[in-house]
Amino acid sequence: MSDTSMSWLQTASQRMNWLSERQKVISENIANSDTPNYQAREVESFESYLTHKSDRSVGIRDAKNEWGLSMDNNSVVLEEQSLLAASTSSQYRLASKLYGKAHAMISMVNGK
Repeated sequence: MSDTSMSWLQTASQRMNWLSERQKVISENIANSDTPNYQAREVESFESYLTHKSDRSVGIRDAKNEWGLSMDNNSVVLEEQSLLAASTSSQYRLASKLYGKAHAMISMVNGK
């Protein structure tokens, strides 16, 4: 297997890990949508995640508050989180299908 193939598969795997962490954060935001003073969180960009050399954990930070706060100072907007969850799910399905197809092709070429 070439270095390019390994690099591509590694990046695809990292993308799926990042998307998984993103979905966890979105789920936590939705679960805390009625918690007073809860600040919605978000994951760092995928590009930032890839640049971490020594630490492969996904960075999590407070989300930008573009929608305002609720009466109890909660910054979670369920509509926004629902859209993010749907987008993340679609991206994960696509990444996993591409990863599986690439792995199958490489296995076929290597005769395994």
